[in-house]
Amino acid sequence: MKLSEMKNQSFSQRTLTDWQEAAEKALKGKGIHSLHTNTYENIKLKPLYTGEDVPKRDRVKDYIPNIEGEMDRDSKWFIAQPINRGSWGELTTAIKDALSRGQNCLSFTIGDVKMTEHFQQFMKEMKEFDTPIFIIDKKTSLSILEMEEFPDREGLIGVIGFDPLSEGEWLNNDRLEEWITVVNEADHLHPEVKTIIINAAPYHNKGASATQELAYALSEGVVYIEALQEKGWTLEKIAKKMHFHFSVGSQFFMEMAKIRAFKKLWQEVLSSYGVAESTISRSISISAETSRFNKSTLDPYVNMLRGGGEAFSAVLAGVDYLLVAPFNEVSGEVNPFSERIARNTQLILGEEAHLDKVIDPGGGSYYVEWLSEEVGKLAWKEFQQIDEEGGIIVSLENGSIQHKIDRVRDSRIQDLATRKNSMIGTNIYANLEETLADTTSTAGERLSLPFEALRSRSLKLARKPVAGLIGLGELKSHKSRADFVKGFLATGGIHTDQSKECFSKEDILHFVEETRYPYYVVCGKDEEYHDQLSMMVESIHQIGANIVIDIAGKIPDERRSEWELMGLNGSIYNKQNILEKMDELLTIWEEGNDREEA
Repeated sequence: MKLSEMKNQSFSQRTLTDWQEAAEKALKGKGIHSLHTNTYENIKLKPLYTGEDVPKRDRVKDYIPNIEGEMDRDSKWFIAQPINRGSWGELTTAIKDALSRGQNCLSFTIGDVKMTEHFQQFMKEMKEFDTPIFIIDKKTSLSILEMEEFPDREGLIGVIGFDPLSEGEWLNNDRLEEWITVVNEADHLHPEVKTIIINAAPYHNKGASATQELAYALSEGVVYIEALQEKGWTLEKIAKKMHFHFSVGSQFFMEMAKIRAFKKLWQEVLSSYGVAESTISRSISISAETSRFNKSTLDPYVNMLRGGGEAFSAVLAGVDYLLVAPFNEVSGEVNPFSERIARNTQLILGEEAHLDKVIDPGGGSYYVEWLSEEVGKLAWKEFQQIDEEGGIIVSLENGSIQHKIDRVRDSRIQDLATRKNSMIGTNIYANLEETLADTTSTAGERLSLPFEALRSRSLKLARKPVAGLIGLGELKSHKSRADFVKGFLATGGIHTDQSKECFSKEDILHFVEETRYPYYVVCGKDEEYHDQLSMMVESIHQIGANIVIDIAGKIPDERRSEWELMGLNGSIYNKQNILEKMDELLTIWEEGNDREEA
């Protein structure tokens, strides 16, 4: 078809009913309800949204306090990649290099570098760069905020500080007073810098849902407002000095909705205190970092894809500062290459995807608007409940917040264990040839840790764990189940050796005699199990009484007792808990059952 003909094409109007009928036909009778999903926020998602789902409100203005003020603001965000090195000289060189390659924000951490007279000189050199500063690391921020002889301190802008509440360092009045002292002094030294930090990332990185993160951030904000009001601060000054930091996970639309909803929710909080709308529109400051919770040391290059999607979501949501973690950060192997890839991720989003030229790219999307509204409603409800129970400090002290987060985290891990959700390289498509990094000092709380623990166990074995796969009949009849078993066992670091096509008892016994593995999985059709399983198990156990035998596919409930009595160990099947099964199987090699039969 020619271009001119394409331009003249028209499409007939279709209704929601038309779409439902077409969808049900494609689903072959399953029904539209089979496409509905539930989130960790207890939100039920539909497969399609229309204009009828859009909340009955002014679409953008209710999420952005002052649309005119928002339009005046530059749509660009600041690339705030924190840089860490082993000496002041190395740190200075690395920062200069990053700023020359596109980073537009001064961000670094002192780490283990000793505080000496070099720090003053270092900060003088850093002041030469005409960029905002972004530091939310406690040690680094305190070192800067407590500098009495800071070069040209009145010209400093950006974000410097830390959040003692979310980081678990302030749950009593003495620490509150210490924090207020630091904030008061910082206000005198750096009047244009935002030094009241509400950091929701620690909640996210323990497994919290989007609505929990928002509720806890709002609750912390209220605590800080009331604490500083008692010290004589005005509401306008408090609002101006506040900055909110979030972690952005892999649920693309949920994370975008989370940050969009927060703008509306925080506006409501400030309005309830009587802060003028003009002040609100200029004071809301938000940053985001890519999630640490969903990163894995297994197949670490996949972390690039995860981080890229998360950064995309954060930019669409309209953050002011963004941190993309290097793909190998969780393994403690950050290097200049991984730092460059992380920085360039943001440059691509701005310069090639042109996301720095659009205000509120998600505005107008039926789904995004609806989801932002739902997330906001549930977060507000959770926020009110925390307030009714005495506030966030009480909830942190009595452990109720941690208990709520733990329930969500356990659900996430369960969904990975049963492959309801996929984590490439971790619970699916595992690479058995990779070397697992030692994450003793950097692990934290992450979704992949249970799988990393399994792989670590397999690597510590005296001999490489290998399972034998017995393929019944022609390859085409057992290949799908054999491939599934291979992938399943690989998540725990167990290699496989597949037999040739087995058409007889002799073929099976020849393979077992030849290999003598401690563990075999029989892969075939269900009807073959019913007819031949007893013979196969008995024959294999004649070769080795300790050999463990499973089948591929779920054992029928009515045959379970019978098959277990004949010596079958169990089975490997879809939606099975990988963590539980692999824990059971690795003990075969750990207990020495892999010794060769005499």
